[in-house]
Amino acid sequence: MTSVARKGSPRALARLTGGLYLYIMIGGLFAEAFVRDRLIVSNDAAATVHNIASSEALWRWGVAADVSTTLCDVAVAVLLFVLLAPVSRAMALSAAAFRLAYSAAMAASAALLVAPLFLLRDAAGGSQPMTALVAYSLHLHGAAFEIALTLFGVHLVLVGVLVARSTFLPRLLGAGLAVAGACYFANSFIGLVAPSFGKGLFPWILLPGFLAEGGLTLWLLIAGINDQRWREASAAAGAG
Repeated sequence: MTSVARKGSPRALARLTGGLYLYIMIGGLFAEAFVRDRLIVSNDAAATVHNIASSEALWRWGVAADVSTTLCDVAVAVLLFVLLAPVSRAMALSAAAFRLAYSAAMAASAALLVAPLFLLRDAAGGSQPMTALVAYSLHLHGAAFEIALTLFGVHLVLVGVLVARSTFLPRLLGAGLAVAGACYFANSFIGLVAPSFGKGLFPWILLPGFLAEGGLTLWLLIAGINDQRWREASAAAGAG
């Protein structure tokens, strides 16, 4: 695919990547803030079950948003590999592999969000065992999400290093992405081993990620990449 980009416009590929990234951010925000934060009541499984049952369509749209952003993540993994391979093919491939693993984990976590719908459909009324199973499936989704973000954190550190080493994207942006990836990894890992301590860091530890990924999205959409420098780096990598 690097040969395709070499013959075509790397800047166009960069803007396509930025567009997909923008959708990922909007879709993820919709699913998390507009759907789950509204329907899931912390420490009250019965209220959560009631909210999901009374807003099933909204819950399904949240799951659909998660699935669609996962599909976009797969595409972004490939596109970032194409764009960053001239810097280091091995590191770009590693970054793509971690994002694909993250996408697989996110797909699994989305499947856990469908479980409450099956339970609500099959159970008669709001029985206590069913309510407990819904709460359990949501807890499993949270754990899967934490694991997925550790993979994403590693991906973002690698992308940050590649961007910082490139000549066709801002080095400051690369440094920000690497810091953001480290914050994602730390937040999720701490959440798994020391959840009480992790709650004290949230949401501030995720702020670098929002700023860096938002910066990357806007840069790719507005400026794209420097075509000439990308082609020079690609030619040098091919000659090497």
